[in-house]
Amino acid sequence: MRIRQTLVALAAVLVATCATAQTEAPATAAPAATPAEQARQLADLEKAQRELLKELKRQLAEMPETVRKQRLRARIAEIEGRANPPRDLYISPSAKMSGPMKTYYARMRQRIEDCGTRHFPSKDGKRLYGQGIVGITLANDGAVIQADVLQSSQDRTLDAHMLKIVQASAPFGTPPAKPMADGSQRYRRLVVITGFDFNRDSDKPDPEPVPAQERCKWE
Repeated sequence: MRIRQTLVALAAVLVATCATAQTEAPATAAPAATPAEQARQLADLEKAQRELLKELKRQLAEMPETVRKQRLRARIAEIEGRANPPRDLYISPSAKMSGPMKTYYARMRQRIEDCGTRHFPSKDGKRLYGQGIVGITLANDGAVIQADVLQSSQDRTLDAHMLKIVQASAPFGTPPAKPMADGSQRYRRLVVITGFDFNRDSDKPDPEPVPAQERCKWE
């Protein structure tokens, strides 16, 4: 009976978590919670899920090995999968990438740098200088789903130029099936983090040029 009650409680928490994760509320609903309040609610519900799953596993371990126990084990595994859906995987220069992902990342950076060198940002005939960081969300075929400025250069024109460089350099080809060195591959979307540095350093060598057919399509 105890394990059934815990399963019912976990199902209720799972439903509540899914509802809290929704960003759109019905027209007749009360004023929506702020993003910070929603984040706190979601964190509390996820903590409750983890505690209930832990209790379920403890109770299951005490049961004799029967067909019912095997079914319950499968049910708990199903609930764990629903309670912990795949999240976006962020790849930054410091990430522990697999060999194929290191090659993919380096090639992607090379194409972006080549495009930035060929199309240096400017405004009113004057070059723009600055640094910024962009997150690039990739589709399975290497197309860009979206690009977001994660750290602004403090210049709107320069920020927009960074995003244009990313879009012009895409697509980047199919990402590796296993981007991480530990072999994990369960994720929702792949987000590659890359930095931009438009500076006056004339001694800095130009990036190795990419083949003509891979150069960015600038419009």
